[in-house]
Amino acid sequence: PQEWISLFQAWLLFLPNFFKDHYDKRIHPRLLISGKTLEKAKYLAHFPQNVFATANQSNLLPQFITPAACLHVYPRLEDKKINHFSAFITAHCARFEDGKWKHPYRLQDFHMAELVVLGNEKTVNKKKHDIQVLLEKTFTEFGFKGNFENATDAFFLGQDNGAKVMQQLKKLKQEYVVKDGKQSIAIASINSHEEFFSKHFNIKNKSNLAHSFCTA
Repeated sequence: PQEWISLFQAWLLFLPNFFKDHYDKRIHPRLLISGKTLEKAKYLAHFPQNVFATANQSNLLPQFITPAACLHVYPRLEDKKINHFSAFITAHCARFEDGKWKHPYRLQDFHMAELVVLGNEKTVNKKKHDIQVLLEKTFTEFGFKGNFENATDAFFLGQDNGAKVMQQLKKLKQEYVVKDGKQSIAIASINSHEEFFSKHFNIKNKSNLAHSFCTA
């Protein structure tokens, strides 16, 4: 419907401006992401069932449709030392989700807007807290009254029971959940990666691995 298209375009204009005081760089990625990047990020190892691969008639590594926007960020910082890095990125993404998507809340392909922050642990945790407070306040003002809750689905650690327990104990992924009738809908998430992506892409903050988080 046209009103959905108009709402989508309004969000595309609103979100970069809403977060403008919290990022230094905007990233406009291409649709595809390399298999090498997904391997390094452990996405292919942890979520092979989610990815859409392109048909490949050459000897090149396969290309995939981006499963999460922030995965375009870490290769740009590979083997670098940073003091602080923050970026806003909007990407056209797709996930198979085991074939179980439900319109309009879970789509086969979708756009994802993310704020990604890397730096030392203290700074990253402070920024994550500030963003959580900002989102709670803003969603409530928009009429989306809800709460941040621990997520039960995995984001980066994998899907085995140990990884899921660790994610929930450390509150690494939290989702802002609202009610629509009898069902609960997650409309945003905050994901604390600790040193996970920095370890795999060798991103340093001074002499230590950088910490990172994203909100999607």
